[in-house]
Amino acid sequence: MPKTNFNEIKSELKSKLTDYLGELGINADKKFNCINPYHDDKNPSMALNKKNGSTSVHCFGCTVSWDIFDLYAVETEQGTVNSDGTVTYDFKKIMNELAKKYGINLPDYKPSQEDLLDQKVGEMAQYTIEVAQAHLDETDYLKKRGISMELAKRFHLGYVPTWGNPKPALEGKKIHQTPRIIIPTSENTYLARDTRSNIPDEEKPYKKTKVGKAHLFNDKALLQDTKPIFLVEGEFDALSIMEASDKVEAVALGSTQNQRILKDALDDALHNKANANMPYDPLFLIAMDNDDAGDMANHQIAQLLKGMHFVGHIVTHALVDNHKDANEALVADKAKLASNIEKILKEPDQYLNNLMKRIEQNLNKQLFIPTGFSNLDKALDGGLYPQLYIIGAVSSLGKTTFTLQIADSIARQKRPVFFFSLETSKDTLTEKNISKITFETAGDDSSLPQTARSIDNGYFLETGKDGFKHPKVMKHVLKAFSMYKEYYQNLMINNGITNRPSAQDIYNQVQAYCVRHPDQKPVVIVDYLQILKPMRDNMTDKEAVTSSVAKLNELTEKFHAPVILISSFNRQNYDSPVSMQSFKESGEIEYYSDVLMGLQYQDGQKPDFEDTDPMTSRKIEAVILKNRNGVSRSKVGFDFYSAFNEFIPEVDY
Repeated sequence: MPKTNFNEIKSELKSKLTDYLGELGINADKKFNCINPYHDDKNPSMALNKKNGSTSVHCFGCTVSWDIFDLYAVETEQGTVNSDGTVTYDFKKIMNELAKKYGINLPDYKPSQEDLLDQKVGEMAQYTIEVAQAHLDETDYLKKRGISMELAKRFHLGYVPTWGNPKPALEGKKIHQTPRIIIPTSENTYLARDTRSNIPDEEKPYKKTKVGKAHLFNDKALLQDTKPIFLVEGEFDALSIMEASDKVEAVALGSTQNQRILKDALDDALHNKANANMPYDPLFLIAMDNDDAGDMANHQIAQLLKGMHFVGHIVTHALVDNHKDANEALVADKAKLASNIEKILKEPDQYLNNLMKRIEQNLNKQLFIPTGFSNLDKALDGGLYPQLYIIGAVSSLGKTTFTLQIADSIARQKRPVFFFSLETSKDTLTEKNISKITFETAGDDSSLPQTARSIDNGYFLETGKDGFKHPKVMKHVLKAFSMYKEYYQNLMINNGITNRPSAQDIYNQVQAYCVRHPDQKPVVIVDYLQILKPMRDNMTDKEAVTSSVAKLNELTEKFHAPVILISSFNRQNYDSPVSMQSFKESGEIEYYSDVLMGLQYQDGQKPDFEDTDPMTSRKIEAVILKNRNGVSRSKVGFDFYSAFNEFIPEVDY
């Protein structure tokens, strides 16, 4: 008997997920490469989610979870992947196609209330766009924004003196009417921009309201390649560029999150040109807003275009100078904006201008992140830069503790740190940090510092041999917990012992963070290099190290993130002074590293491990074997109190 209930049909289609994966050539019995087009998954990290009856897949790299409807929409390029990993698509259309594919008869479709609402919103939007054009001369707002009436009419801009959001209005909600400029992005979608000069604070979040599904503004420009095409964020920015020059086109994404919509539009343009047997070679000039989020989006779009074999140059600074965006630049000085566009057209890559701009910006910025070790910071010209640092040592010398102390110091500066631990649990590392705090704050009282083991065992809570608790010690340890609580959220310890990550997994996680927090540059620490999961099966040790180092090095360029990799030493070099040859796969490590550092006992003297006095320090020195942008062969010394996980720099070493 054919099913007549849509929920039953939906469930049956969901159960076809394994079959659909098989049609894609995917073996669902093991992990496979993620289908998310934004996830460069070279190491399989997507798998069936068996907890929900295998009706969805989950990626352990980018964290998306999709059912067959989502997958089909993405695979057939009918869906848009949003920044949170969800997929937007026409569910009715996708369900119909899947039902037909698997021979399931659908009953007469009864649109949902949401479908009917969206349809009505679209109809009202189309009406608003048409009517609003007749009222464009009733406001001087466009003049204030530097946009001519001629250009406004070309793109069918309009004005509504008493605009209300149609969707809540159709839902019967009370709406507040405001004067709005209407900027169409399709025949039934638009941006409504509040034209009041003094918008109340509580209404400012709604001054720009998009009606209908997201669309690019002026996407038709992508169908031509005779004029260079500026890619910008806001609709007014696109209008401003075309106001200043008739030699270019400009397309607005509407949001930095709409990059998938841009990709889909470019795919359509390529398809149309191919069908017409015509070449397609556009020049793209990328100019998102002049801020951290815009800078991040610029580089992401440049990568997107590069992956599609298009030519794209980042020109934000050359276009707007010190202004926030193109419209602000237009209002300030139209002639200057026009001149900037002319200069960009003569030198699209803007290489020297961009280089000088970065140098000027760097003049007033602290480009480095202090490690917390004054002597090491001095040797590294201030601290950590967006470079690849590789630190090695023999086993049990303290390289994990050394880098953990750097991570702890950076977290105290309210900066984000990723610590990927493949050998030590998160609890143990946390207890090491708390132990260090008890040592730092103990003063002259040697009874107060606690080891990580004593904290883990809860000895500070126990009753002593005298039959009494020792509130002084307990109070001291609890104070250390309280101090750590103030900043530990900045130190994101990833426990990779049971689920070993690859360099690609680490890259994906850091990338996801940077996309969500474009104004925060994290420090990434990996402990340690040689036990990372290979990025591909059947790789030799050398190939695994090479690919891992190369992938993690990309984080320094793409996201300006300092990366510290801990490396093990060759056993034959355990009894020799540290050198480049001490590192396993030293050739690859030497090639990729910007700073190569080895830890060793001072004067080559190993400590007496029978010495159980916790207040006795070991003499450790860091030898900087390579410093691409600084002085090499320098040494800095430390007193290492291993019992309490504390390195203290020898300032005059």
